[in-house]
Amino acid sequence: MKKITLLFIALFVVNTLFSQILYEEGIVKGKNVTYRVSRGKERFEKLFTYIQNVNNPDTTCKEVPERDVIPAQMVDLEAQLAVILHDFLSADELKECLPVVAGITLRLDASKKELLQVTNFFYLSATNSFWGNLSPDRLYELEQLIMKKLELPYKLQETYIKDDFRVFFDVFNIEDVKYVKEMKERRKRAMETWKKEDIEVRDVTEEWNARWMKKKKYKEVLL
Repeated sequence: MKKITLLFIALFVVNTLFSQILYEEGIVKGKNVTYRVSRGKERFEKLFTYIQNVNNPDTTCKEVPERDVIPAQMVDLEAQLAVILHDFLSADELKECLPVVAGITLRLDASKKELLQVTNFFYLSATNSFWGNLSPDRLYELEQLIMKKLELPYKLQETYIKDDFRVFFDVFNIEDVKYVKEMKERRKRAMETWKKEDIEVRDVTEEWNARWMKKKKYKEVLL
């Protein structure tokens, strides 16, 4: 009995350690995929950890612009991704989904106006890794499923066509039986909105950078 108890403790410790080091900074390999894990270096990005497929069609590192509004098109994509994630995860995996800040960065083929790749998965570094509950190969399955199922709105602002953009996952109450229905209703409302309205989305990166530098200099003076 003592040996069995010790065995369970050992397995628990190993599993805990595995979940903690699975997506540590550096290269993480599965049978079918290799991911590069990195921490953000600048401003907003410093708060997040990024998991990027090293075999993406375009591995160029690009800054994600800051936009001034969140249009209905992005709400549409968020709702779609929520359903894709829910249907992909097993019952046990759904139970592990804590309400954290996590999402993906997408890149389009600007000439074809089609989805080119999932540039990376990301999560707030200070929280549970969220994606750490999935092995690299399991995460790659999700990546492929997103590429296959995600439908881009046909009215998409130019800033999203030419530059990368983030889409956050709404995982609050994801295990609830009503979750998928609510996400589908949210998407329906979003589609009705963006089909009727033409909302301009501005790239305000330069304005944000100016504010950041001003704030940074102010802090340096105080210190």
